[in-house]
Amino acid sequence: MYSSTMSPFSKTTLDINKLYVSSSYSNKISDEGEAGPEKAEEALLTKTGSGVSPRDSAFEAAQSEDADPEASPTKSPTTPKLVRGKNSSEFPLFSYNNGVVMTSCRELENSRSSALSAASAFAIATAGANEGTPTKEKYRRMSLASPGFPSDQRNSDKEFVIRRAATNRVLNVLRHWVSKHAQDFETKAELKYKVISFLEEVMHDPELLTQERKAAGNIIRTLTQEDPGDNQITLEEILQMAVGVKAEPFENHSALEIAEQLTLLDHLVFKTIPYEEFFGQGWMKVEKNERTPYILMNTKHFNDISNLIASEILRNEDMAARVSTVEKWVAVADICRCLHNYNAVLEITSAFNRSAIFRLKKTWMKVSKPTKAVIDKLQRLVSSEGRFKNLREALKNCDPPCVPYLGMYLTDLAFIEEGTPNYTEDGLVNFSKMRMISHIIREIRQFQQTAYKIEHQAKVTQYLLDQTFVMDEEGLYDASLKIEPKLPT
Repeated sequence: MYSSTMSPFSKTTLDINKLYVSSSYSNKISDEGEAGPEKAEEALLTKTGSGVSPRDSAFEAAQSEDADPEASPTKSPTTPKLVRGKNSSEFPLFSYNNGVVMTSCRELENSRSSALSAASAFAIATAGANEGTPTKEKYRRMSLASPGFPSDQRNSDKEFVIRRAATNRVLNVLRHWVSKHAQDFETKAELKYKVISFLEEVMHDPELLTQERKAAGNIIRTLTQEDPGDNQITLEEILQMAVGVKAEPFENHSALEIAEQLTLLDHLVFKTIPYEEFFGQGWMKVEKNERTPYILMNTKHFNDISNLIASEILRNEDMAARVSTVEKWVAVADICRCLHNYNAVLEITSAFNRSAIFRLKKTWMKVSKPTKAVIDKLQRLVSSEGRFKNLREALKNCDPPCVPYLGMYLTDLAFIEEGTPNYTEDGLVNFSKMRMISHIIREIRQFQQTAYKIEHQAKVTQYLLDQTFVMDEEGLYDASLKIEPKLPT
Protein backbone atom coordinates (compact mmCIF):
# COMPACT_ATOMS: atom_id res chain seq x y z
CA MET A 1 0.00 0.00 0.00
CA TYR A 2 1.15 3.50 -0.76
CA SER A 3 -0.42 6.86 -0.29
CA SER A 4 0.29 10.43 -1.32
CA THR A 5 -0.61 13.75 0.22
CA MET A 6 -1.23 17.13 -1.25
CA SER A 7 -1.43 20.36 0.66
CA PRO A 8 -3.90 22.96 -0.53
CA PHE A 9 -1.13 25.52 0.09
CA SER A 10 1.23 23.89 -2.39
CA LYS A 11 1.96 25.58 -5.71
CA THR A 12 2.19 22.16 -7.42
CA THR A 13 -0.09 21.93 -10.45
CA LEU A 14 -3.20 19.89 -9.66
CA ASP A 15 -3.76 16.87 -11.87
CA ILE A 16 -7.53 16.63 -12.06
CA ASN A 17 -7.47 13.04 -13.28
CA LYS A 18 -5.47 11.91 -10.24
CA LEU A 19 -7.06 13.90 -7.43
CA TYR A 20 -9.67 11.72 -5.72
CA VAL A 21 -11.70 12.04 -2.55
CA SER A 22 -11.27 9.33 0.02
CA SER A 23 -13.96 8.48 2.52
CA SER A 24 -13.85 6.32 5.57
CA TYR A 25 -17.56 5.45 5.14
CA SER A 26 -17.43 4.24 1.56
CA ASN A 27 -16.78 0.61 2.55
CA LYS A 28 -20.06 0.58 4.46
CA ILE A 29 -22.10 1.48 1.36
CA SER A 30 -22.98 -1.39 -0.88
CA ASP A 31 -23.98 -1.21 -4.53
CA GLU A 32 -27.54 -1.06 -5.86
CA GLY A 33 -29.70 -3.87 -4.65
CA GLU A 34 -27.42 -4.43 -1.62
CA ALA A 35 -25.34 -6.95 -3.54
CA GLY A 36 -23.13 -8.87 -1.14
CA PRO A 37 -19.35 -8.80 -1.20
CA GLU A 38 -19.35 -12.32 -2.59
CA LYS A 39 -20.65 -11.12 -5.97
CA ALA A 40 -18.13 -8.37 -6.17
CA GLU A 41 -15.35 -10.84 -5.33
CA GLU A 42 -16.58 -13.30 -7.88
CA ALA A 43 -16.61 -10.68 -10.61
CA LEU A 44 -13.18 -9.53 -9.65
CA LEU A 45 -11.76 -13.06 -9.68
CA THR A 46 -13.26 -13.63 -13.10
CA LYS A 47 -11.49 -10.62 -14.49
CA THR A 48 -8.29 -11.57 -12.71
CA GLY A 49 -8.41 -15.00 -14.21
CA SER A 50 -8.68 -13.52 -17.67
CA GLY A 51 -5.41 -11.64 -17.28
CA VAL A 52 -6.79 -8.35 -15.98
CA SER A 53 -5.25 -7.02 -12.80
CA PRO A 54 -7.43 -5.80 -9.89
CA ARG A 55 -6.11 -2.31 -10.45
CA ASP A 56 -7.15 -2.42 -14.12
CA SER A 57 -10.59 -3.74 -13.18
CA ALA A 58 -11.02 -0.88 -10.74
CA PHE A 59 -10.04 1.60 -13.44
CA GLU A 60 -12.42 -0.01 -15.96
CA ALA A 61 -15.21 0.01 -13.44
CA ALA A 62 -14.73 3.68 -12.84
CA GLN A 63 -14.69 4.36 -16.60
CA SER A 64 -17.72 2.15 -17.36
CA GLU A 65 -20.11 4.06 -15.14
CA ASP A 66 -23.15 5.53 -16.84
CA ALA A 67 -22.39 8.89 -18.44
CA ASP A 68 -23.86 11.81 -16.58
CA PRO A 69 -25.82 14.08 -18.97
CA GLU A 70 -24.63 17.10 -16.95
CA ALA A 71 -20.95 16.19 -17.02
CA SER A 72 -18.44 18.98 -16.78
CA PRO A 73 -17.03 20.27 -20.07
CA THR A 74 -13.61 19.47 -18.71
CA LYS A 75 -14.56 15.77 -18.81
CA SER A 76 -13.57 15.15 -15.22
CA PRO A 77 -14.37 11.70 -13.77
CA THR A 78 -18.01 11.23 -12.92
CA THR A 79 -19.45 10.36 -9.52
CA PRO A 80 -19.63 6.57 -9.06
CA LYS A 81 -23.04 4.97 -8.66
CA LEU A 82 -22.38 3.84 -5.13
CA VAL A 83 -22.15 7.50 -4.07
CA ARG A 84 -25.03 8.86 -6.12
CA GLY A 85 -28.29 9.32 -4.34
CA LYS A 86 -26.72 9.31 -0.92
CA ASN A 87 -27.14 12.26 1.38
CA SER A 88 -23.91 14.24 1.48
CA SER A 89 -24.42 14.92 5.15
CA GLU A 90 -24.33 11.21 6.02
CA PHE A 91 -20.64 10.89 5.43
CA PRO A 92 -17.71 13.29 4.97
CA LEU A 93 -16.65 13.86 1.41
CA PHE A 94 -12.98 14.33 2.31
CA SER A 95 -10.40 12.70 4.50
CA TYR A 96 -8.30 15.52 5.80
CA ASN A 97 -5.82 16.04 8.56
CA ASN A 98 -4.46 19.48 9.47
CA GLY A 99 -5.45 20.91 6.12
CA VAL A 100 -3.93 18.04 4.05
CA VAL A 101 -6.19 16.20 1.61
CA MET A 102 -5.39 12.48 1.70
CA THR A 103 -5.41 10.58 -1.60
CA SER A 104 -4.66 6.92 -2.24
CA CYS A 105 -4.89 4.71 -5.29
CA ARG A 106 -5.57 1.66 -3.05
CA GLU A 107 -8.44 3.49 -1.41
CA LEU A 108 -9.80 4.11 -4.88
CA GLU A 109 -9.80 0.38 -5.58
CA ASN A 110 -11.54 -0.43 -2.33
CA SER A 111 -14.09 2.33 -2.08
CA ARG A 112 -14.36 3.84 -5.57
CA SER A 113 -14.89 7.29 -4.05
CA SER A 114 -16.17 10.25 -6.02
CA ALA A 115 -13.64 12.23 -8.10
CA LEU A 116 -13.28 15.95 -7.92
CA SER A 117 -14.13 18.12 -10.88
CA ALA A 118 -11.76 20.83 -12.07
CA ALA A 119 -13.82 23.52 -10.36
CA SER A 120 -13.68 21.68 -7.02
CA ALA A 121 -9.93 21.27 -7.23
CA PHE A 122 -9.48 24.95 -8.05
CA ALA A 123 -11.79 25.94 -5.19
CA ILE A 124 -9.79 23.82 -2.74
CA ALA A 125 -6.50 25.31 -3.88
CA THR A 126 -7.68 28.91 -3.68
CA ALA A 127 -9.49 28.42 -0.38
CA GLY A 128 -6.43 26.80 1.16
CA ALA A 129 -4.19 29.61 0.00
CA ASN A 130 -6.48 32.29 1.38
CA GLU A 131 -7.82 30.97 4.65
CA GLY A 132 -5.50 28.35 6.03
CA THR A 133 -6.98 25.00 7.08
CA PRO A 134 -10.37 24.50 5.37
CA THR A 135 -13.33 23.41 7.43
CA LYS A 136 -15.77 20.59 6.66
CA GLU A 137 -18.42 23.10 5.67
CA LYS A 138 -16.09 24.72 3.15
CA TYR A 139 -15.22 21.34 1.64
CA ARG A 140 -18.92 20.54 1.41
CA ARG A 141 -19.61 23.81 -0.36
CA MET A 142 -16.68 23.38 -2.75
CA SER A 143 -17.76 19.85 -3.69
CA LEU A 144 -21.03 21.14 -5.12
CA ALA A 145 -19.28 21.56 -8.46
CA SER A 146 -18.90 17.79 -8.92
CA PRO A 147 -21.24 16.22 -11.52
CA GLY A 148 -23.14 14.27 -8.87
CA PHE A 149 -24.98 17.39 -7.66
CA PRO A 150 -27.78 19.37 -9.31
CA SER A 151 -26.78 21.93 -11.95
CA ASP A 152 -28.08 24.90 -9.97
CA GLN A 153 -25.80 23.99 -7.06
CA ARG A 154 -22.82 23.55 -9.38
CA ASN A 155 -23.53 26.91 -11.05
CA SER A 156 -23.71 28.55 -7.65
CA ASP A 157 -20.31 27.11 -6.73
CA LYS A 158 -18.82 28.21 -10.07
CA GLU A 159 -20.09 31.75 -9.55
CA PHE A 160 -18.58 31.76 -6.07
CA VAL A 161 -15.14 30.84 -7.44
CA ILE A 162 -15.40 33.46 -10.20
CA ARG A 163 -16.39 36.16 -7.69
CA ARG A 164 -13.44 35.32 -5.47
CA ALA A 165 -11.01 35.42 -8.38
CA ALA A 166 -12.42 38.75 -9.57
CA THR A 167 -12.24 40.22 -6.06
CA ASN A 168 -8.60 39.19 -5.69
CA ARG A 169 -7.74 40.73 -9.05
CA VAL A 170 -9.39 44.04 -8.17
CA LEU A 171 -7.71 44.18 -4.75
CA ASN A 172 -4.29 43.45 -6.28
CA VAL A 173 -4.72 46.26 -8.82
CA LEU A 174 -5.75 48.73 -6.09
CA ARG A 175 -2.90 47.65 -3.83
CA HIS A 176 -0.36 48.21 -6.62
CA TRP A 177 -1.92 51.56 -7.52
CA VAL A 178 -1.89 52.83 -3.93
CA SER A 179 1.64 51.62 -3.13
CA LYS A 180 3.38 52.55 -6.38
CA HIS A 181 1.47 55.68 -7.40
CA ALA A 182 0.57 57.33 -4.10
CA GLN A 183 0.90 60.76 -5.67
CA ASP A 184 -2.38 60.20 -7.53
CA PHE A 185 -4.22 60.14 -4.22
CA GLU A 186 -2.21 62.96 -2.65
CA THR A 187 -3.19 65.42 -5.37
CA LYS A 188 -6.73 64.17 -6.04
CA ALA A 189 -8.84 64.08 -2.89
CA GLU A 190 -11.99 63.01 -4.76
CA LEU A 191 -10.23 59.95 -6.20
CA LYS A 192 -8.98 59.00 -2.74
CA TYR A 193 -12.50 59.32 -1.28
CA LYS A 194 -14.04 57.17 -4.03
CA VAL A 195 -11.48 54.39 -3.60
CA ILE A 196 -11.95 54.33 0.18
CA SER A 197 -15.75 54.26 -0.23
CA PHE A 198 -15.48 51.39 -2.71
CA LEU A 199 -13.23 49.35 -0.41
CA GLU A 200 -15.54 49.92 2.57
CA GLU A 201 -18.45 48.68 0.46
CA VAL A 202 -16.45 45.60 -0.53
CA MET A 203 -15.67 44.83 3.11
CA HIS A 204 -19.41 44.65 3.89
CA ASP A 205 -19.76 41.66 1.54
CA PRO A 206 -20.78 38.71 3.80
CA GLU A 207 -19.07 36.19 1.49
CA LEU A 208 -15.73 38.03 1.58
CA LEU A 209 -12.94 35.72 2.69
CA THR A 210 -10.76 36.60 5.66
CA GLN A 211 -7.67 37.19 3.53
CA GLU A 212 -9.61 39.44 1.16
CA ARG A 213 -11.07 41.45 4.02
CA LYS A 214 -7.58 41.88 5.47
CA ALA A 215 -6.20 43.03 2.10
CA ALA A 216 -8.95 45.61 1.67
CA GLY A 217 -8.34 46.90 5.20
CA ASN A 218 -4.61 47.26 4.54
CA ILE A 219 -5.27 49.34 1.43
CA ILE A 220 -7.63 51.63 3.38
CA ARG A 221 -5.03 52.07 6.13
CA THR A 222 -2.40 52.95 3.52
CA LEU A 223 -4.69 55.60 2.06
CA THR A 224 -5.75 57.10 5.38
CA GLN A 225 -2.51 56.99 7.37
CA GLU A 226 -0.39 60.11 7.55
CA ASP A 227 2.78 60.10 5.52
CA PRO A 228 5.85 60.55 7.76
CA GLY A 229 7.02 63.13 5.25
CA ASP A 230 3.87 65.19 5.84
CA ASN A 231 5.49 66.75 8.90
CA GLN A 232 8.26 68.14 6.71
CA ILE A 233 8.04 71.77 5.80
CA THR A 234 6.67 72.39 2.31
CA LEU A 235 8.22 74.39 -0.49
CA GLU A 236 5.35 76.88 -0.37
CA GLU A 237 6.01 77.56 3.31
CA ILE A 238 9.72 78.17 2.68
CA LEU A 239 9.00 80.51 -0.21
CA GLN A 240 6.47 82.41 1.88
CA MET A 241 8.96 82.84 4.73
CA ALA A 242 11.56 84.28 2.33
CA VAL A 243 9.27 87.02 0.96
CA GLY A 244 10.20 90.54 2.13
CA VAL A 245 13.01 89.36 4.41
CA LYS A 246 16.53 90.72 4.16
CA ALA A 247 18.89 87.78 3.84
CA GLU A 248 22.11 87.49 5.79
CA PRO A 249 25.33 87.59 3.75
CA PHE A 250 27.18 84.55 2.49
CA GLU A 251 29.93 84.90 5.08
CA ASN A 252 27.47 84.34 7.95
CA HIS A 253 26.66 80.76 6.90
CA SER A 254 28.90 77.72 7.15
CA ALA A 255 29.49 75.39 4.22
CA LEU A 256 27.63 72.59 6.02
CA GLU A 257 24.55 74.76 6.66
CA ILE A 258 24.44 75.90 3.05
CA ALA A 259 24.86 72.33 1.74
CA GLU A 260 22.07 70.95 3.94
CA GLN A 261 19.58 73.72 3.20
CA LEU A 262 20.39 73.62 -0.52
CA THR A 263 19.76 69.87 -0.47
CA LEU A 264 16.44 70.40 1.31
CA LEU A 265 15.38 73.02 -1.24
CA ASP A 266 16.49 70.95 -4.24
CA HIS A 267 14.59 67.89 -3.06
CA LEU A 268 11.39 69.83 -2.32
CA VAL A 269 11.46 71.35 -5.82
CA PHE A 270 12.24 67.95 -7.38
CA LYS A 271 9.56 66.20 -5.32
CA THR A 272 6.72 68.41 -6.57
CA ILE A 273 7.00 67.24 -10.21
CA PRO A 274 4.01 64.98 -11.05
CA TYR A 275 4.82 62.01 -13.25
CA GLU A 276 2.28 63.10 -15.89
CA GLU A 277 4.67 65.88 -16.93
CA PHE A 278 7.23 63.34 -18.14
CA PHE A 279 5.01 62.13 -21.00
CA GLY A 280 5.14 63.43 -24.55
CA GLN A 281 8.11 65.82 -24.18
CA GLY A 282 5.79 68.53 -22.94
CA TRP A 283 8.75 70.58 -21.65
CA MET A 284 9.84 71.09 -25.30
CA LYS A 285 6.45 72.11 -26.70
CA VAL A 286 5.09 75.58 -27.35
CA GLU A 287 2.53 75.13 -24.56
CA LYS A 288 5.19 73.96 -22.08
CA ASN A 289 4.11 76.48 -19.44
CA GLU A 290 0.70 74.81 -19.25
CA ARG A 291 1.80 71.21 -19.72
CA THR A 292 4.94 71.05 -17.54
CA PRO A 293 4.95 73.93 -15.01
CA TYR A 294 6.81 71.96 -12.33
CA ILE A 295 9.57 70.78 -14.66
CA LEU A 296 10.08 74.39 -15.70
CA MET A 297 10.15 75.43 -12.03
CA ASN A 298 12.88 72.86 -11.40
CA THR A 299 14.87 74.21 -14.35
CA LYS A 300 14.46 77.80 -13.13
CA HIS A 301 15.58 76.85 -9.62
CA PHE A 302 18.71 75.21 -11.07
CA ASN A 303 19.58 78.31 -13.06
CA ASP A 304 18.84 80.65 -10.15
CA ILE A 305 21.24 78.80 -7.83
CA SER A 306 23.92 78.73 -10.52
CA ASN A 307 23.52 82.48 -11.07
CA LEU A 308 23.64 83.06 -7.32
CA ILE A 309 26.99 81.24 -7.02
CA ALA A 310 28.51 83.11 -9.96
CA SER A 311 27.23 86.44 -8.64
CA GLU A 312 28.61 85.69 -5.16
CA ILE A 313 32.07 85.09 -6.61
CA LEU A 314 32.08 88.18 -8.81
CA ARG A 315 30.75 90.60 -6.21
CA ASN A 316 34.07 90.40 -4.38
CA GLU A 317 36.58 92.77 -5.93
CA ASP A 318 39.30 91.60 -3.54
CA MET A 319 41.32 88.68 -4.91
CA ALA A 320 41.60 86.85 -1.57
CA ALA A 321 37.87 87.17 -0.93
CA ARG A 322 37.09 85.71 -4.36
CA VAL A 323 39.42 82.77 -3.78
CA SER A 324 37.88 82.15 -0.35
CA THR A 325 34.38 82.22 -1.88
CA VAL A 326 35.35 79.73 -4.58
CA GLU A 327 36.88 77.32 -2.04
CA LYS A 328 33.83 77.59 0.21
CA TRP A 329 31.46 76.72 -2.65
CA VAL A 330 33.69 73.77 -3.55
CA ALA A 331 33.31 72.55 0.04
CA VAL A 332 29.54 72.97 -0.27
CA ALA A 333 29.56 70.90 -3.47
CA ASP A 334 31.57 68.10 -1.86
CA ILE A 335 29.20 67.96 1.12
CA CYS A 336 26.25 67.81 -1.29
CA ARG A 337 27.93 64.84 -2.98
CA CYS A 338 28.06 63.08 0.37
CA LEU A 339 24.34 63.89 0.83
CA HIS A 340 23.63 62.34 -2.62
CA ASN A 341 22.50 65.72 -3.90
CA TYR A 342 24.01 65.40 -7.37
CA ASN A 343 21.77 68.17 -8.65
CA ALA A 344 23.54 70.69 -6.38
CA VAL A 345 26.94 69.34 -7.43
CA LEU A 346 26.04 70.16 -11.01
CA GLU A 347 24.61 73.55 -10.01
CA ILE A 348 27.94 74.55 -8.46
CA THR A 349 30.27 73.04 -11.08
CA SER A 350 28.20 74.58 -13.90
CA ALA A 351 28.65 77.99 -12.21
CA PHE A 352 32.43 77.47 -12.27
CA ASN A 353 32.28 76.62 -15.98
CA ARG A 354 30.42 79.76 -16.98
CA SER A 355 32.51 82.03 -19.19
CA ALA A 356 32.36 84.89 -16.67
CA ILE A 357 33.97 82.67 -13.97
CA PHE A 358 36.12 80.38 -16.07
CA ARG A 359 38.08 83.30 -17.60
CA LEU A 360 39.31 84.52 -14.18
CA LYS A 361 42.79 83.08 -14.63
CA LYS A 362 44.43 85.08 -11.85
CA THR A 363 41.77 83.97 -9.39
CA TRP A 364 42.08 80.29 -10.33
CA MET A 365 45.86 80.46 -9.97
CA LYS A 366 45.39 81.36 -6.30
CA VAL A 367 43.04 78.47 -5.61
CA SER A 368 44.79 75.67 -3.69
CA LYS A 369 45.73 72.40 -5.37
CA PRO A 370 43.57 70.25 -3.05
CA THR A 371 40.57 72.41 -3.93
CA LYS A 372 41.31 72.06 -7.63
CA ALA A 373 41.57 68.27 -7.19
CA VAL A 374 38.13 68.21 -5.56
CA ILE A 375 36.72 70.30 -8.43
CA ASP A 376 38.17 67.86 -10.99
CA LYS A 377 36.68 64.91 -9.09
CA LEU A 378 33.23 66.53 -8.92
CA GLN A 379 33.29 67.51 -12.59
CA ARG A 380 34.15 63.96 -13.63
CA LEU A 381 31.26 62.69 -11.50
CA VAL A 382 28.62 64.84 -13.20
CA SER A 383 30.21 64.98 -16.65
CA SER A 384 27.84 64.42 -19.59
CA GLU A 385 30.38 62.18 -21.33
CA GLY A 386 29.07 58.73 -22.12
CA ARG A 387 25.49 59.86 -21.43
CA PHE A 388 26.36 60.72 -17.81
CA LYS A 389 28.04 57.36 -17.31
CA ASN A 390 29.65 58.22 -13.96
CA LEU A 391 26.53 59.87 -12.58
CA ARG A 392 24.39 56.86 -13.53
CA GLU A 393 26.82 54.57 -11.75
CA ALA A 394 26.67 56.74 -8.63
CA LEU A 395 22.85 56.77 -8.70
CA LYS A 396 22.81 53.00 -9.10
CA ASN A 397 24.96 52.47 -6.02
CA CYS A 398 23.36 55.06 -3.71
CA ASP A 399 20.36 54.60 -1.47
CA PRO A 400 17.63 57.26 -1.20
CA PRO A 401 17.22 60.01 -0.17
CA CYS A 402 18.83 61.41 -3.27
CA VAL A 403 18.42 64.36 -5.63
CA PRO A 404 19.43 63.31 -9.16
CA TYR A 405 20.07 65.66 -12.04
CA LEU A 406 16.70 65.97 -13.77
CA GLY A 407 18.22 66.96 -17.12
CA MET A 408 19.70 63.48 -17.52
CA TYR A 409 16.26 61.87 -17.30
CA LEU A 410 14.68 64.42 -19.61
CA THR A 411 17.39 63.64 -22.19
CA ASP A 412 16.64 59.91 -21.89
CA LEU A 413 12.91 60.46 -22.32
CA ALA A 414 13.42 62.70 -25.35
CA PHE A 415 15.72 60.09 -26.93
CA ILE A 416 13.12 57.34 -26.44
CA GLU A 417 10.21 59.45 -27.65
CA GLU A 418 11.97 60.55 -30.83
CA GLY A 419 13.77 57.31 -31.66
CA THR A 420 11.05 54.74 -30.99
CA PRO A 421 7.58 54.63 -32.59
CA ASN A 422 4.44 54.31 -30.49
CA TYR A 423 3.15 51.44 -32.66
CA THR A 424 4.79 48.42 -34.26
CA GLU A 425 4.69 47.60 -37.95
CA ASP A 426 1.64 45.43 -37.25
CA GLY A 427 -0.24 48.38 -35.79
CA LEU A 428 0.09 47.14 -32.21
CA VAL A 429 1.09 49.23 -29.22
CA ASN A 430 4.86 49.25 -28.80
CA PHE A 431 5.02 47.97 -25.24
CA SER A 432 8.82 47.85 -25.39
CA LYS A 433 8.86 51.65 -25.65
CA MET A 434 6.27 52.00 -22.88
CA ARG A 435 8.36 49.80 -20.57
CA MET A 436 11.46 51.94 -21.16
CA ILE A 437 9.54 55.11 -20.30
CA SER A 438 7.98 53.40 -17.28
CA HIS A 439 11.41 52.33 -16.01
CA ILE A 440 12.72 55.92 -16.09
CA ILE A 441 9.64 57.36 -14.38
CA ARG A 442 9.76 54.62 -11.73
CA GLU A 443 13.36 55.57 -10.89
CA ILE A 444 12.40 59.24 -10.63
CA ARG A 445 9.47 58.38 -8.35
CA GLN A 446 11.75 56.32 -6.13
CA PHE A 447 13.93 59.36 -5.44
CA GLN A 448 10.92 61.66 -5.04
CA GLN A 449 9.24 59.55 -2.36
CA THR A 450 12.12 59.40 0.13
CA ALA A 451 12.50 62.68 2.01
CA TYR A 452 15.57 64.11 3.73
CA LYS A 453 15.50 64.44 7.51
CA ILE A 454 16.99 67.92 7.51
CA GLU A 455 15.76 70.61 9.87
CA HIS A 456 14.84 73.80 8.09
CA GLN A 457 16.94 76.90 8.85
CA ALA A 458 15.11 79.97 7.60
CA LYS A 459 18.13 82.29 7.55
CA VAL A 460 20.01 80.01 5.14
CA THR A 461 17.14 79.32 2.76
CA GLN A 462 16.35 83.03 2.69
CA TYR A 463 19.90 83.65 1.45
CA LEU A 464 19.63 80.91 -1.20
CA LEU A 465 16.31 82.29 -2.46
CA ASP A 466 17.37 85.93 -2.39
CA GLN A 467 17.69 87.28 -5.93
CA THR A 468 18.29 90.95 -5.10
CA PHE A 469 22.00 90.97 -5.98
CA VAL A 470 21.95 88.15 -8.56
CA MET A 471 23.13 89.26 -12.01
CA ASP A 472 22.06 87.99 -15.42
CA GLU A 473 24.48 86.59 -18.00
CA GLU A 474 25.40 90.00 -19.40
CA GLY A 475 25.89 91.53 -15.96
CA LEU A 476 28.10 88.62 -14.91
CA TYR A 477 30.39 89.05 -17.86
CA ASP A 478 30.67 92.79 -17.36
CA ALA A 479 31.60 92.25 -13.71
CA SER A 480 34.17 89.66 -14.77
CA LEU A 481 35.77 92.12 -17.22
CA LYS A 482 35.88 94.78 -14.53
CA ILE A 483 37.70 92.47 -12.11
CA GLU A 484 40.12 91.03 -14.66
CA PRO A 485 40.19 93.07 -17.86
CA LYS A 486 41.14 91.44 -21.14
CA LEU A 487 44.84 91.51 -21.86
CA PRO A 488 45.78 93.70 -24.83
CA THR A 489 46.59 91.71 -27.92
